[in-house]
Amino acid sequence: MSNQIHPVILCGGSGTRLWPLSTPEHPKQFLALTSSNSMIKETALRFAGSTIPSLSFSNALVVGSKRHAGLLTECLPEARKILEPIGRNSAPAVAAACLAFQPNDLILILPADHDIRDVSAFHRAIEMAARAAVDGAIVTFGIQPSHPATGYGYIKANPGNAEALEVEAFIEKPNLETAKSYLADGSYFWNAGIFLFSANTMLEALDEHAPDVLRSVKNAMPQNVDEQTITLDEVVFSQTKSVSIDYAVMEKIRNVKTVPVDMGWSDVGGYRALREILTDAPEENYTFGPVVLDNSTGLYARSEGPTIAVSGVSDLVIVATENEILITPANDDAAVKKLGAAVQSLDASEAGSSELRNRARGWLWNALETWSGVGWDQSKGGFVEQLHLHGTPDAEANRRVRVQARQVYSFAKAIEIGWSNVGAAEAMINNGITYIDSRLRHPGGGFVHLIDANGSVLDDRRDLYDHAFIILAGSGAYKATGNPKALALAKDALVYINEHLKDHEHGGWFESSQSELPRRANPHMHMLEALMEYYAATESDEALQHAAEIVRLFESIFFNPVTDIMGEFFEADWSLPVQADQVIWEPGHHYEWATLLHKFSELTGHDSLSFQRRLIRRADRSGLNSRTQFAINAMKASGEITNSNSRLWHQLERLRAYVLHPDLADNAMLGTLLERIFESYLNAGPAGGWMDELDDEKNAVAKAVPASMLYHIVTCFAAMMKA
Repeated sequence: MSNQIHPVILCGGSGTRLWPLSTPEHPKQFLALTSSNSMIKETALRFAGSTIPSLSFSNALVVGSKRHAGLLTECLPEARKILEPIGRNSAPAVAAACLAFQPNDLILILPADHDIRDVSAFHRAIEMAARAAVDGAIVTFGIQPSHPATGYGYIKANPGNAEALEVEAFIEKPNLETAKSYLADGSYFWNAGIFLFSANTMLEALDEHAPDVLRSVKNAMPQNVDEQTITLDEVVFSQTKSVSIDYAVMEKIRNVKTVPVDMGWSDVGGYRALREILTDAPEENYTFGPVVLDNSTGLYARSEGPTIAVSGVSDLVIVATENEILITPANDDAAVKKLGAAVQSLDASEAGSSELRNRARGWLWNALETWSGVGWDQSKGGFVEQLHLHGTPDAEANRRVRVQARQVYSFAKAIEIGWSNVGAAEAMINNGITYIDSRLRHPGGGFVHLIDANGSVLDDRRDLYDHAFIILAGSGAYKATGNPKALALAKDALVYINEHLKDHEHGGWFESSQSELPRRANPHMHMLEALMEYYAATESDEALQHAAEIVRLFESIFFNPVTDIMGEFFEADWSLPVQADQVIWEPGHHYEWATLLHKFSELTGHDSLSFQRRLIRRADRSGLNSRTQFAINAMKASGEITNSNSRLWHQLERLRAYVLHPDLADNAMLGTLLERIFESYLNAGPAGGWMDELDDEKNAVAKAVPASMLYHIVTCFAAMMKA
């Protein structure tokens, strides 16, 4: 009877005891440590052919991290792959592998980073294990112990003469005396973490003993499991329980057997094991790269860059990479792991923030080149309101005055943060300032609200939100270019709202020249931003006093300390129009207010840190879509969602708030969020553009690329690049 075995290589380890060679970005399974091939390729090559006529192997299936997709393809281009968006230990990985095969297929689960010297012995053991697996057993491979190892788990087998022995117990790593007794007993074997079973047998075991894991993995699997590359759903899989297959299944089931085998096996768990594989005697040295040794024994010395020269030492590990050097006793693998973690923690903030800054910068520079080319209407003047989804300007769309101002500010900010194409930025700024000054003024003072593509006024109300952005744009443009017309615009806008929109009775400003209701916190938030920019340009004490008034409005009226919710809409006297649990709030504004309060605190010393943290934590706790993990557009204080879609600006303001509050989000969180923003929004639109809005299933619903979003992108990435 011929059995075909389907090897499944688990590739999720990080090799922390082989730092600095092995890192999270390039773990040990992708390194050539025991031969000229990477360890994962060596693992796959063991099944390139069979040493036994009745045994055959299919191409390997690899279960690994999505972040290592490129490395997996480079090492094993022909292999099928299951990509995990996040590590969840071996039980979910095994479940996913079983779901990718037919019920009766025999699956061999094995790690990617073990060393096996006697492949023929391994094949003979697989042949024996297959016979037991066909009969419904889950079969392990018990390694004949050569010494009383304390670093391995053990398998206790019932004695007998069968090919596959009944497993009595799985035993955790013992102390030295216990390990010696196991070696003397003869019925204990090292647990290599290699298993053989039919897909259906393991799925039934998972269904009985870990049904939540199996159910979650099923939901994370795509419908077509025959694809060459299967990518598990990020949101569903991230909620899957992290548990080993040993704990989830193997320690709980009865029909488990083990095939004892002596095949020259090592888990390559550290430099001591690696040196033992590569040398023939304890006193022998192993060297790799530019290494000079004198009067030294028992060394593992490897350099990936600088020359290592040592004399008169013994039993050491000396490893040099381009940026790090490790020196430890040869028998202290735990020290390697500890030192690696300490160094990576030390470097995390600098290296992580540097990586994020570089990625954000590169994308932003390209986007600015795009918008400096297509964002200005050369025939009619003015900034276009939006692009079509294929990237061409929508020259016929009506134009909001606030967007004209936002584009000016975006290019001013680009100069501030170092965009090299200063000439293009200055041209866009000066064109925008001239257009606002000559085309958008209201004859009664202030600036109009909406025009058509030809510049004809469609709505002549004087809107507070619009004027806030003209103040912001004029102040920022004056700082960046020194253009006096820019500062004049900012002053004119500020004078108008103070003379015509200021609410001297209840505080703040009215919505517009028409004093419509409801009153909103949002224009006041942008006034706070604009006034701080105006102060930076002029050092106006009056501007700072107005900013302080807005902060007092936030602390006393906008923010409810009982619910930790910042309300959006109010009556004329700033009272709430609804009951507290019906208050509408927007997670993106929580993040944005936290950022601006942070800036005001830096500017004045006013302590609002508690408010900032409460805003962010409330948005994190209640304002994220459980399926997509993106911030939603709007909801009520009661928890009722009023708009379950997710616009890009909410995600950018969340990222900016995290950058400015590192105690609430580490670099890993920032990197994950940025990656997801790139994947779902920034790289989903035309070149230099974006996808503005997704529904609650992450489907794109935007009909155009709004120019207004450039302001959010520039301010978010500016914070990252300065962090």
